[in-house]
Amino acid sequence: MIYFLLILLVLIIGLFAAGYYVFASTFDMKFNAKPNDDPNFIDSDADLMRPTARMLYANREACHEEFSQLPFRELEVTSFDGLKLKGYLLEGDPKEVVICVHGYKSGMEEDYCDKIKIYRDRGTTVLLMNDRAHGNSEGRYLGFSELDRFDVAKWVDKINEMYDNPRIYLHGLSMGGATVIHCADMKLKNVCGIIDDCGFNSILGISKALSADMYHLPFFPIGYLAWFWAKVLNHVDFNTSIGEECVRKADVPILFFHGKNDAFVPTRMSESMYEACITPKELHLIDNCGHAAAYICAPEEYTAAVNRLLDGKITESVTNQNGAHGDCSAGVAKPTQQGCIS
Repeated sequence: MIYFLLILLVLIIGLFAAGYYVFASTFDMKFNAKPNDDPNFIDSDADLMRPTARMLYANREACHEEFSQLPFRELEVTSFDGLKLKGYLLEGDPKEVVICVHGYKSGMEEDYCDKIKIYRDRGTTVLLMNDRAHGNSEGRYLGFSELDRFDVAKWVDKINEMYDNPRIYLHGLSMGGATVIHCADMKLKNVCGIIDDCGFNSILGISKALSADMYHLPFFPIGYLAWFWAKVLNHVDFNTSIGEECVRKADVPILFFHGKNDAFVPTRMSESMYEACITPKELHLIDNCGHAAAYICAPEEYTAAVNRLLDGKITESVTNQNGAHGDCSAGVAKPTQQGCIS
């Protein structure tokens, strides 16, 4: 009997340790994951950024120099839990401000060095956030959209303090897309629209979707134990904010963008949130497009939709599944300067 109890104890400890490993590798920015430097990995079946990863990385490289020369001004807010968070402001029209939220373990340059062209062409004021635990913002554990939504609220307050009655828009990519969707029911002052580019619907939803691809494990029991550690160490509940529920309580128009071939965040999540959304909305599903590459694959379509939102011209529900203005067929599409700054 004692041997059975010892084996059971070892099994329980092992499961909790495995759950902690999954939590730490996902949330802890001090967790050192070895990058895959195999040149054959990019756009392979094992690459969650396939089939447009190579194009995405090349586009970032092409935009880097010009982006680095933009005259950003550093701003700071303090989060609800006492972290000092940094943001970078590119000043333009004080009446039109876009707050941009980057993705998972990414950054403002990686995710917006190309898309910022849309706003510069309009003369819009742009605020690029550094999420908690990213860049030079404080924090050990990332917020995974759940805590980040409250940080966005702090930045909205900051913009409202700086400018007189501005029209504020939230633009998020990947985890940032989930963050801005999870802001949709928060009734933030002067927020007039939301742009969700390939965001997931909930932490639980994306965790279940990725458990097989990333860890090659069923979600039960390890996923639930990672959830336990997230609640204990980071005060994050995987099931508090559900994108479909947030957009059912929204009061601003919402744009959804998603690649039809996204291997990281399932396209069905944007489709589900679009169906649930009660406000004027557009859903743009881009052909032959992987994760976070919608703008590169369809820059004209993307730009036109964002301009419609900022011009107050989204008044009905529209679905575009043709990807008519861009083709990101694997092995064919090549980065151009079209999506860059100048």
